[in-house]
Amino acid sequence: MLLRGLNVPDYSGIQKEETLKGLVYQDYFSKFSYEPNIDNIDFVLTNKKARGDLFNESMGSSVHIAYGEAKKGIRDLFDMFTQLILTCKKTYEKGEHLAPPWLLVFDEARIAFVAFHDMLPIFTITDFNWNQTPSNHETADFQKAREKVKNIIGAKIAVYNFGADDNEIKEFIKTHFVAGASASIKSPITKDNFVQIFIKWVKEVKPYINIGKDEWVDFKHKGILDCDFYRADMMSSGGNTITEKLKIVLKNDNYKFQENISGRLFTSDIGFTDNGEAYNRFWNRYERPPAPVFQQYIIDRRDLLVPQNIREVKGSFFTPKIWADKSKEYLAAVFGADWQDEYYIWDCAAGTGNLLAGLANEYNVWASDIEQGNLETIQSLIDIDENLNLLPGHVFQFDFLNDSFDKLPEELRKIINDPEKRRKLIVYINPPYAEATSYGVHGKPQVANETNTFKRFSPAVGAEAMNELYAQFFVRIYHNIPDCKLATFSTLKFVTSHKFLRFRKFFLAKNKAAFICKANTFDNVEGNFPVAFSIWDFEQKERILKLKCDILLNNPELTKADKKGKKTFYATNGFKPIGVWRKSFYDIKGKSLGSMIVVGPSMQSNNNTFITSNPAAGYVKKHMTANITEKNLIEISIYLAVRLCIEQTWINNREQYFSPNDGYKNDIEFQNDCLIFTLLHGQNRISVQHGTNHWIPFTEKEVGAKEKFESNFMSKYLEDKTFSPEARSVLSAGRELWKYYHAKIKNNKTASVNASFYDIREFFQGRKESGTMNTKSDDETYNALIKTLRDAHKALAEKIAPKVYEYGFLRE
Repeated sequence: MLLRGLNVPDYSGIQKEETLKGLVYQDYFSKFSYEPNIDNIDFVLTNKKARGDLFNESMGSSVHIAYGEAKKGIRDLFDMFTQLILTCKKTYEKGEHLAPPWLLVFDEARIAFVAFHDMLPIFTITDFNWNQTPSNHETADFQKAREKVKNIIGAKIAVYNFGADDNEIKEFIKTHFVAGASASIKSPITKDNFVQIFIKWVKEVKPYINIGKDEWVDFKHKGILDCDFYRADMMSSGGNTITEKLKIVLKNDNYKFQENISGRLFTSDIGFTDNGEAYNRFWNRYERPPAPVFQQYIIDRRDLLVPQNIREVKGSFFTPKIWADKSKEYLAAVFGADWQDEYYIWDCAAGTGNLLAGLANEYNVWASDIEQGNLETIQSLIDIDENLNLLPGHVFQFDFLNDSFDKLPEELRKIINDPEKRRKLIVYINPPYAEATSYGVHGKPQVANETNTFKRFSPAVGAEAMNELYAQFFVRIYHNIPDCKLATFSTLKFVTSHKFLRFRKFFLAKNKAAFICKANTFDNVEGNFPVAFSIWDFEQKERILKLKCDILLNNPELTKADKKGKKTFYATNGFKPIGVWRKSFYDIKGKSLGSMIVVGPSMQSNNNTFITSNPAAGYVKKHMTANITEKNLIEISIYLAVRLCIEQTWINNREQYFSPNDGYKNDIEFQNDCLIFTLLHGQNRISVQHGTNHWIPFTEKEVGAKEKFESNFMSKYLEDKTFSPEARSVLSAGRELWKYYHAKIKNNKTASVNASFYDIREFFQGRKESGTMNTKSDDETYNALIKTLRDAHKALAEKIAPKVYEYGFLRE
């Protein structure tokens, strides 16, 4: 049973125990078979329904996977485990089934697991009556049994809350309820889940730490936060923290401060109000410490545990250490080995200071941020991170896009006001990437278009460019700190986007060096596009025509970067976007063969570039369709082919397409290659289900059709054309696919003789429950035919690709 509007279970108020068992089974264990009341055991999971990677049959009989006890309402976990153990001992001793790997109990709020082998020592205990009624929890014998159960498995059970821990429950079952899985109930801590685990820790462990509310407030003022206790827990083994780099450490499962804190001296251990029961139960779910590959990252990322999530709202993104370190190498290459002594450095969007870690000359470095919480984190990190060298007076709150420079520290203000010193100032930033259009919905404030910088400079630079927060940083630095240097992380829109034409007339500077890295290595970024680090000298006034970048690749652990060639990004100055050319062949009067969906001019929009018989209403309403007719079929095919023949990668994701030169007009082979490319590409979604299919490139006789096609337009259109060997190979492979389809449907009254390429793929591949087409078919002959076609199509794409650059659709 799911909460209305939410995909989380809600079992509250269930009146019957059988109903509860059925719902829990359906929500979590439906891959297995469920058998209630085997030998009076409430809930038995077996492998009868399981397949493949789950539990296989053994010795001709079903395998028991788990024994469970269920209770409606809210019940004591150890009462339920005791009842289950008393009940299942008889089944275990009969030996008709192998013992299951798991025992589990649940009520309407929680579910708990324990490995069967962990409770085996209980079976040897004889000082209570094993023949008592297991469901009677009030007897003295039951209470004796409960005490033994709690003592033996109390620290070994994993407890999850329905709803709040739903993903963890499913992950636990997915990981542990498989053949050959370890019987350990602990899940690993990784760089991807340690923040989510902290959120649960705050709810489940923090309330039992023996520290009063007033003391928590006092600690916060001194830079001590609840996350410091969590980190002591997490980075521990055997009850002791394994690193001395933390303010608080764990000693024998109790907390100690690494230094004296005024107001209370912790000369003795800090314990728990519940003798550590909640602590033990919580950490029994997770393997501590994290694997070595994650430890340094987690130690460095205290900022993620600071109790404020305004980084997303403000659009700021943590710079991974690998790129922060690499950026300093580029700064040294540009400004010399002694750059930290010869130049002043100001990070005016410092966040929690990670970009400044590793700088040595604290007298030349300033850090400011709009958020006081970030500055408090920096101050606390200064004391414990030997790589973060900052003077307390050089860390200050400042709203760069709104505040007057009169608010700056006096020494920094003097540098900015002195022309000679200003030339030695490097503004070193990873500014926020938020857009005004990205915010102002779902309760979030509109960020970009409300700043003083936006209001002041939009008339000169353009509102479209100034919608980007990082562009506002660029503009104010350029205008208010003339002749300084800018070293910045950013997207590449300011170089490549048509929306930045006016910006590029305003922002005149010489690029000194640049590299690109993958955007999704940064926090809160999921896109597959490049982020650039670039260094600019404002003393030298040059228009941005291109940006040549080193390509840096990272390993999965973000510990190593390798240079893999260079990539040049071109500005759109003086070049018409591809949409201008596209409009030149619009035909709203001709007989429609279908519609092409038209999207933005960059590579990132290619996944939404396709041909269809039935454009969705949203595309029509937003004027994102182009009518395909006999008159513009070649141009439509060229448009689709040039956008789809080159594989989209994170490196080229933001490249812009341009209106071509006239060279393509006389290249008949290129035109025909593009036509065949389009006819048999997966983004050709023409379907007979939405009207007459005019896109069959073969005659009925060629493919052995049992009936005449409703339209022979395309085969006639191709009759007088000559094709390159690559295009002929694609047609030949397509013909074999059509022939196989028509051979398969000779006795099938529902399959259409007029099927398109899209329809044929759907016929063999089918669809998932979600509605998306499967990637493979159960028909191996079809799989072989479609592979041959795709290989030929790939070769055709490789032939077309050089012409994309030759005719100016893309710039190398």
